[in-house]
Amino acid sequence: MRNLGIRNLCIPLLTLIPSLGIGQAAVLVKNIHPSGGSYPEELTDMNNMLYFRANDLTHGVELWRSDGTNEGTQLVLDINPGGGSGPELLTSVNGLLYFRANDGVHGEELWVSDGTAEGTNLVLDINPSGSSAPSFLTEMNGVLFFAANDGEHGVELWRSDGTSAGTQMVLDIEARGTSEAMFLINSDDAWYFSALDSVNGRELWTSDGTQAGTQILLDMNPQGSSDPKNFEVSNGILFFQAREAPGSGIELWSSNGTSDGTALVKDINQNGNSAPEELTDVGGILFFRATDGESGVELWKSDGTSNGTVMVKDINASVGSNPQELADFDGTLFFSATDGLVGHELWRSDGTESGTVLVKDINPMGSSNSTPQFLTVYDNALYFRSTDGVNGMELWVSDGSEAGTYLAADINPVGSGDPQFLTVSENILFFQGNNGSSGHELWKLDMTNAVNDLAFEDQFAVYPNPVSDIVNIRPTNDLGDRVHDVSIFDQVGRIILAYRTPLHKETISLDVKDLSEGLYFIILLDRRGRSNIKKFLKL
Repeated sequence: MRNLGIRNLCIPLLTLIPSLGIGQAAVLVKNIHPSGGSYPEELTDMNNMLYFRANDLTHGVELWRSDGTNEGTQLVLDINPGGGSGPELLTSVNGLLYFRANDGVHGEELWVSDGTAEGTNLVLDINPSGSSAPSFLTEMNGVLFFAANDGEHGVELWRSDGTSAGTQMVLDIEARGTSEAMFLINSDDAWYFSALDSVNGRELWTSDGTQAGTQILLDMNPQGSSDPKNFEVSNGILFFQAREAPGSGIELWSSNGTSDGTALVKDINQNGNSAPEELTDVGGILFFRATDGESGVELWKSDGTSNGTVMVKDINASVGSNPQELADFDGTLFFSATDGLVGHELWRSDGTESGTVLVKDINPMGSSNSTPQFLTVYDNALYFRSTDGVNGMELWVSDGSEAGTYLAADINPVGSGDPQFLTVSENILFFQGNNGSSGHELWKLDMTNAVNDLAFEDQFAVYPNPVSDIVNIRPTNDLGDRVHDVSIFDQVGRIILAYRTPLHKETISLDVKDLSEGLYFIILLDRRGRSNIKKFLKL
């Protein structure tokens, strides 16, 4: 081993790292707004093409599309040439993209697009005197259903086939005002939604898309409003939260689509609200978060019966684990929770107490949170954003095991890449990210490059981290002898230490006790020019 010592060389780190191939797994698709960030949002797949809203500074917030290439990332149409149409609620239905937009003339109305400028049009000016503000856009049998206000009947249930003639109100539920139809969900060729009328209050309604087939399902709270919401279908059963009577708690209800088959599942918290939320179906089992008034907010499951509605595990017996971000990955529930010993970390559950376990303490600094978010299944793995306390909020991946949970891409080596809105389209994982120089733009995960780079990255462990004196580099498999150079850089790109050595299977121990406190980068380079970057925090 040869210590080349401290070099009098300074290279801007954001320039240095791409030159070493770091972050090749994550690729900036296009710098849409070169002077600040386009903030792509509402990422939606339609016909294997990604659609989203973004701001290129010239046109304002408008509708864009991308095939994953720079050239194929384009503005679809400048709907409002005066300042941005602000498209929202992008929804794919039967090969068409529906959304709400404002062209500066008609207000916020329903628009449709086939992905071309010529095929992007106002469907109907539903409210000629203002904005119909369509909301809760949802598909059933190739038809779009939504809530809108035509300026005469208030907010009611509407349907559209993408044509002006085929866009009409389903039923004026509240003739004397507005029903404020909301929370639409499709199950077994029927709609379920929450609506308000002057007789029953806000209750559960159903519709087959026709006027005659739209009716209240059950007045669950005859003395007021049951206020049903948080709908989810599991094993053919509609689940939701509702309130049975004034002063009663908000509890879990279910329905088979009939009045007789709509009932309270279980009074989980007999002294208040169990407030079931994040209802998520995994293999025919309903998972959700709730509190029984004693254990705090914990993970629950239900098969639709009272006896089959139970707490899965009291993960944090003192105050509740507060499970969030519930997601199905290959028939197993993954979520974020805290057991009181570590912060909010990645957990998994098969529905049993023994099978509900911490996947990995990603941020091991005491009770600090790694805060997994945007859990998304892609390429037979679970991707999400998280932070390990050394890297900022970056893109992570997991196969469900501790060893198989690791940093997938360090988008911003000197800060947080802030990946958001993870969406799969045409076998590409798209997301909004920030590399520290381009602002928040559209990124993708390039699996062709990621396979080699991530394999190389996963061959080495750097520990302890944080470190006060000796930091170790240890190969994790037999491929470690590929390393040719080991270098340590500070945050401004200065080379602090450099080594040229075959790593073989030995552990390299670097004395860093004389370094100043702060963040440093260990860069490994193999004989084929592949590179790997590890960070460590010097205490």
